[in-house]
Amino acid sequence: MNFIKFRKNVILILWILAPAIQVGCASKSKSAGLGSAIGASSGAALGGIVDPGNNGQYRTRNVIIGAGLGAIAGGLTGASIYENNERDKELSYLKGKEAGRKSSQSKATPLLQEPKIEAIWVESKVLGNRYIEGHFEYIISEPTRWEAPQ
Repeated sequence: MNFIKFRKNVILILWILAPAIQVGCASKSKSAGLGSAIGASSGAALGGIVDPGNNGQYRTRNVIIGAGLGAIAGGLTGASIYENNERDKELSYLKGKEAGRKSSQSKATPLLQEPKIEAIWVESKVLGNRYIEGHFEYIISEPTRWEAPQ
């Protein structure tokens, strides 16, 4: 009976903490925390399955040890995955920056001409049961175009 109460408390705590860990932007501590939470719950579940001894006398000990080891392994895994993702982001940024530098050195980017726009004043008017106040309407007479490089 004591184990069922313990299990319900662990599930309740994990149910409350899971959204708090997952909310917000990723940081190393949140990644490690999420890994620890997942590892602890997995370790506790495996600890509950492992040989409980006579009449389940070692079950609580196994659950606690499993949760502790799972939390440590999950935390290390979460932190490692976060560091790999950060390293990959940095490498991608540097590759993109280098590619941009190479393309800008090889040829000039053509410029765009300004579009030609006409402004027409429309007087106030009543249209059915609507009153439309006077306003400007803008019309693009010539769209933007690429300028030929010189």
